[in-house]
Amino acid sequence: MLVAAAMIAVSCFAAGKGNGQQGTADIAPRPIVIPNRTLDSRDLKELAEKNERKKNYEAANVERKRVIDDETNKLLILARDLKMKTDNLGSAPLTRTMVREAEVIELLANDVKKKMKLTVSAD
Repeated sequence: MLVAAAMIAVSCFAAGKGNGQQGTADIAPRPIVIPNRTLDSRDLKELAEKNERKKNYEAANVERKRVIDDETNKLLILARDLKMKTDNLGSAPLTRTMVREAEVIELLANDVKKKMKLTVSAD
């Protein structure tokens, strides 16, 4: 009986993490709850404007992604074409046309990179 009481005391002490509290658990703070309220005309107008801006930004992002896809496809075609030309050329030096094509590929790649970094958001 005494052994059982000692085991319970040790387990309660371990559960309290040694701070003298028995059986307490860490309680997460509760979020602050704001009760629902009816929206007046000004709030409704602001909400409608926010939703409209969000739709416009989503449309702009879709268009931006389409342009990026198109330019990436052009970039891939140009790079494959230049690779094929350089492979056929062998060890001979590059022609001026090939150098110019490489510059165009570089410009297009930098343009795509800039557009990929740009993201339009409604907030």
